[in-house]
Amino acid sequence: MPRPQPQITWLCALLLAAACGPGAAPVQPVALHTATPTVLTATDSPTATRAPALTPTPTRTTGTPVAPTATPTELGQALTPTIPVNTVVERGALPPGFSLTVYGDAPRPTSLAFGPDGALYAASALGVVYALRDADGDHRAETRTVFANNLPVPLGLLWVTDALYVSYNGAVVALRDEDSNDAADSRRVVVSGLPSGGLHQNDGLALGADGFIYLGQGSTCDHCRQADARSGTILRFKPDGTDFSVFATGMRNPYDLAFNAVGELFATDNGRDDLGWDAPPEELNHVRAGRDYGWPDCWTGNTAGLCATREQAVAVFTPHKSANGLAFYHGRQFPAEYFDNAFVAVLGSINLRPADAERGVRRVQLTRQGDTYVGATSLFLDLPDGRPLDVTVGPDGALYVADYINDVVYRIVYGAP
Repeated sequence: MPRPQPQITWLCALLLAAACGPGAAPVQPVALHTATPTVLTATDSPTATRAPALTPTPTRTTGTPVAPTATPTELGQALTPTIPVNTVVERGALPPGFSLTVYGDAPRPTSLAFGPDGALYAASALGVVYALRDADGDHRAETRTVFANNLPVPLGLLWVTDALYVSYNGAVVALRDEDSNDAADSRRVVVSGLPSGGLHQNDGLALGADGFIYLGQGSTCDHCRQADARSGTILRFKPDGTDFSVFATGMRNPYDLAFNAVGELFATDNGRDDLGWDAPPEELNHVRAGRDYGWPDCWTGNTAGLCATREQAVAVFTPHKSANGLAFYHGRQFPAEYFDNAFVAVLGSINLRPADAERGVRRVQLTRQGDTYVGATSLFLDLPDGRPLDVTVGPDGALYVADYINDVVYRIVYGAP
């Protein structure tokens, strides 16, 4: 299938102006369940229930070798883990032992989520949610069908039991396929009227162990004061739309959210663009109730005056490189040292240095430090000819990456593909 030529203007519209897809129907605002959002404080807000800690146990399966844990020999020495050599990297560059293959085509993919049926659902900036299916088990999707359309700029997907929640421009809806024909035939508006008419819109979704859905809400501008208290925040609500509130503040555009293995929330964020090439950095934040993360006046590394009271990021990325999709690795297919690492899709600059080839997926290893974390970042996938926008972990333990500009989804595994 021929692919459209890359268009940076489309990308700018998607991430900066939140333009609607062609032919999309306007969002019909309905009243929120809570007219005035409650702003949580650090002292009186409910604390999300932590999920039980998981202990990584590497397993070896046919075709997907996992580096063995070094065991002592009789002489007290350690064996050197064997790095697979039967790897295939169809695009980009990865650490030794990993393979990357093209899983399937998806026009302008913005968000990924695996459904209970095993299909990979991909939101598209064209206003569509596609279902990609690998029926023969060869790790490549043979079919792509339209699950739902008329969803202007969908940037977040989340499955809650049998419903696919979609965050699109100004609203969140729950979709269901009630007649099992592989297409959504039930659409219920959960939240609407979100402040998404400016520079950014509502973004990614994540389900907490406390039963709440968490939503990144972008700001309407680059560095101005917001007229709506919901702009530039992390929001949360129950799956039926009730108990809507502001959970945390001070983020310009928190594109994606994810929980680590002990149930703590993290979000990527993109800083303001008016301070030159070298500041501020893009961020990965440990999101806690009632905390202020500094935007528009403060950012990680700026602690002067009032900024000393604002939260600092747990990891930072090159300024203006657009840190977006986020996933914690809770699979068993990668080597054990990757368990609960964060993977962040870095789109690359579209404002100041659009030709800069720093694009890919960054790995963040988090270490507990007091009541928060400190992160060490490294390049995992180098993709200078792509525009990675989202990442997710599949039920097979593979890492899936949405490449916005090349209209494809990649599958990354350790060992042979």
